[in-house]
Amino acid sequence: MRKFSFIISILLLSQYTNAGVSIDGTRIIFPSNAKSVSVQLRNGFATPALVQTWIDQGDMSSIPAADQIPFVLTPPLSRVEAKKGQIIRIIPTGSPALPQDRESLYWFNMLDIPPEDSANKDKNILTFNVRSRIKLFYRPTGLKMSSDKAFASVGYSYNNGTQAVTLNNPTPYFVTVTKVDFKNQSQTASYNADVVMLAPFSQQILNKFQLKFKPDQMNYTIINDLGGNQTFEMK
Repeated sequence: MRKFSFIISILLLSQYTNAGVSIDGTRIIFPSNAKSVSVQLRNGFATPALVQTWIDQGDMSSIPAADQIPFVLTPPLSRVEAKKGQIIRIIPTGSPALPQDRESLYWFNMLDIPPEDSANKDKNILTFNVRSRIKLFYRPTGLKMSSDKAFASVGYSYNNGTQAVTLNNPTPYFVTVTKVDFKNQSQTASYNADVVMLAPFSQQILNKFQLKFKPDQMNYTIINDLGGNQTFEMK
């Protein structure tokens, strides 16, 4: 029998439970004064797996050159035994230098390459390489406000002519907004079409969203440092 082998790369969230190897947590915070930060990988399957890890700047389609990323990973390639774990250490290199007045964003990638099963060598096989990807925030320790304060400081503005709403992040932190509710004395409306990640000191118009009334209150939900949801009120 002729053997056909297919390899498909799939981008999945790290909490996707059917992945053989998973990442603990949904985000990584790297304080600027840390000598290293550890990331815990876990293999929930009964077979070993080969895992490749790397960091990128946001482009999913390529692995950047080493001199473009201010971190190294050790080990970058490892075998994770069945029902075991593996620690990946993120170590800063100091180059290129990063801003110290705001956070910088990178992405931690993990590719789970399952082993070839000799029992299936004469069968048609569909092999999945499962890729998980989570955010890595480099956080300077000298920032003049806490992350909790930053998460509670998102503002908004309303354009009467276009009925567009702009979210404003006046803080040095990245703020990920998952839902927004607008209210006035008689009306309410919600925006939850897309997750909005506000870069430090930036503004962003809510995409494809028109608000038919001028709001006097905004309730918004963000993802905090632990990966949980928090809701804040802004008037």
